[in-house]
Amino acid sequence: MSNSRAHSEAPPPHIVAALRDAGGWLRFDRYMELALYHPQEGYYAAGRARIGAGGDFDTAAETSALFGRALAGQCAEILAACNGGDIAELGPGSGRLAEVLLGELKRNGRAPRRYILVEPARGMREAQRERLLQAHPDLAGRLQFAGALDGERIRGVILANEVIDALPCRCFKRGEDGWLERGVILSAGRLGWEERPADAAFSATLERLEAELPARMPNGYCSEARVNLNGFMRQLAAALESGVVLLADYGLPRHELYLNERISGTLGCHSGQRWHDDPFRRPGREDIGAWVDFTAVKRSAEAAGLGEVGFTTQAQFLLAAGILGLAGSPPSPEDAAALRRLILPGGMGEAFKFLALAPQTSASRFVPSGFAGRDLLPSLEPSQANASTAKAGNPRLFSGREPPIAPFGGDA
Repeated sequence: MSNSRAHSEAPPPHIVAALRDAGGWLRFDRYMELALYHPQEGYYAAGRARIGAGGDFDTAAETSALFGRALAGQCAEILAACNGGDIAELGPGSGRLAEVLLGELKRNGRAPRRYILVEPARGMREAQRERLLQAHPDLAGRLQFAGALDGERIRGVILANEVIDALPCRCFKRGEDGWLERGVILSAGRLGWEERPADAAFSATLERLEAELPARMPNGYCSEARVNLNGFMRQLAAALESGVVLLADYGLPRHELYLNERISGTLGCHSGQRWHDDPFRRPGREDIGAWVDFTAVKRSAEAAGLGEVGFTTQAQFLLAAGILGLAGSPPSPEDAAALRRLILPGGMGEAFKFLALAPQTSASRFVPSGFAGRDLLPSLEPSQANASTAKAGNPRLFSGREPPIAPFGGDA
């Protein structure tokens, strides 16, 4: 057993109590859940999340209205294919994306029958309500504010922009004698890491994951895995009667995410527009997230009855969705700067991906025009990716270069 500690503030009482109840060692996914979603002390649930300029992090929606306007065009296509319908947005954050989407759809005569903002945190729901009723008082009858998707039947679009990265994850380490699970302890009044042998089920999950990678993880390799995706996808599948789920987040296909060069994992925190890798520094006072394994997302979706429709980078998606036309020619200096951040590889363009899902029972699946460019669906399965790259004579679909994640956050 190894023991490492990270310096932190004195932990909040609810985490101390959880550690005591767990016998002094807490799985990281439980810790992350308490730090982000505890009703009174969680970063998101307690309404402490500060998103946008002057906050802890930006999202694409906060960067520029161009993002929301381009996404509105995709929503309009899907609604038209469904003969009208609804939009449900998970984790609406500040409400900025909903405000822009509704404004663009309204201008084009495509306002949805309902726009449902799904936000578990009551304080954030109230802030979203105030913002949207002020921005779109004429749509008050179409706005709904819900704590969960339970019981909803959506014909249209379910949006999840930067949601999965903030779902709790389990942390692991490759030890000399097998897999270790990285958990949380309290020592000398401070939170820190401690590894213990992984249980049989988690070890089996990691063995299956590693078997699909280009190379064995070296001893000491640390990373994260989300084991709660199946439940999340079942909720989406149960809610979507017809239409498309649009997921946008930072991440990679499995065989590109778990490269040996990422030996310290992808877990990170955001506070005051700065990134750091110490999740114990200010629990409940800052964002915690980790990169998304899109192969795992695809498989969980399939198990829940959703099939993949399209997968591409944010740059390719926005370009195919017509963002350059929306910016005008030439774009204003402000829009030009936003386009560079949204599209270029050094910004969000390559680090962020879009994945579209639809019910497998659909007789025909509508493919939004945003996926009409570069098709990266084969990259989600290692065998297909290898075949595609071998045919093209290219050893990789992605460069493997890790884009900077410091400016980006998780909008949960």
